Amino acid sequence: MKMKGRLLMLFKQRTKSMQLQGLESLARRLSPTHEKYRFIQDELYKARAGFGGEQEYDRCMKEVHTDFPHAILHDLSLQQNGVYFQIDSLFIAPDRVVITEVKNIADKIIVKANPTQFLKELQNGSRIVFRNPIAEVERKIHFLTSWLHARDVHLPVTGLITFAHNNEILIEEPPAMPILPNYEAPAFFRELSIESPTLSKQDIQHLAHIFLTDHQDYDPFPLAARYGIYPNEVMNGVLCHNCPNEQAIVREGDTWSCPLCGHKGRAPYEHAIKEYFMLVGKSLTNREYCSFTGLTCRHTAKRLLSSSLLRKVGTRKATTYTLAK
Repeated sequence: MKMKGRLLMLFKQRTKSMQLQGLESLARRLSPTHEKYRFIQDELYKARAGFGGEQEYDRCMKEVHTDFPHAILHDLSLQQNGVYFQIDSLFIAPDRVVITEVKNIADKIIVKANPTQFLKELQNGSRIVFRNPIAEVERKIHFLTSWLHARDVHLPVTGLITFAHNNEILIEEPPAMPILPNYEAPAFFRELSIESPTLSKQDIQHLAHIFLTDHQDYDPFPLAARYGIYPNEVMNGVLCHNCPNEQAIVREGDTWSCPLCGHKGRAPYEHAIKEYFMLVGKSLTNREYCSFTGLTCRHTAKRLLSSSLLRKVGTRKATTYTLAK
C-alpha cells in the first residue's frame, strides 16, 4: 500500500508456528510427574519467548516506509538441495535481499572477536556462550543464494541480527553483519542506499509471490516421538479449553460439562483430532480416536471422523484417516 508517496509491502505475516502449537498441547497433556515435564515446559517457554520477540520485530517493521519499492515476508521456511532453512524475516529491496535473525535474550550481550563469540552476561556477572547468530545467518545466506540462483535470480543476500530486548550490547570489533535492537531495524531499512537497482516494483512483487508459493510450514509432528515420549504417556480425553490450566477432562457427548470450572458446551472433538496428529501419530483409526478422546461409541467416533480435516483411506475395519492437505 502507499503512504505519502512511499511504498510499504507486507506479503507475509507471522503466525504461531506448528512447533509452538504442538508444545502447548503436549504441555497440557503431560503429567507434572513425568520425567520430561520440566524439559517440555522449558521448551515451551523458549518457543513462546522466541515468538514474542519476533512479534515485537514485526510491530517495529510496520514503521518501514521507504522511497523505494520493497517486500517484507515474515517467517519463511524454504527448501534447497534437500535442506530446510527457516528465515525469521526477509526484506526484498531493488538491489538486494536481507535476512533478519531475531533473538530474544534479556541479558547483556557481549560480542567477542578472534574468534567471534556471543556471550550473555547474567545479573550475577557470570557469562554463558550461546550459538553464534552470525554463523546461523551465514548458513541461511548460503542456501538462500542457491535457492535464488536456481530460479535465475542473481541478487546479493546480506544479513541483519536484532535483539528483542533493549539489551546493553558490547561489541569488541565491528562484526561481519549489523547487530541492532529491534526498534532500530526500521531506520536501518529506511536508510538503505539503493546503488544498483535491478528489480522493479513488479519484479519485487513477483519474487515475493515465488517465496510464498515455495514456503512450507515446518512440520515437527508427532511431538511425542520427537521428544522420546510414549503415546500412552500422553493424557487422553477431550480437554476443557475454558480452564486456565486446560487440564480438565470433559465427558463424552454432544454436550459436556467441565467438572473443574462448570463450563458447558459442545465438546471440542475437532480440536482433539488436531492434537492427536500433533502429538501421537501420522494416521488415525476409529479405535485410536476413541482411545485418545475417551469416546465409548464407535458410531459417534465414525461420525466425528467425517470431519473435513481428514482424508479417509481404505474401507471397513481397514479404514484409517490422515490429515487432509
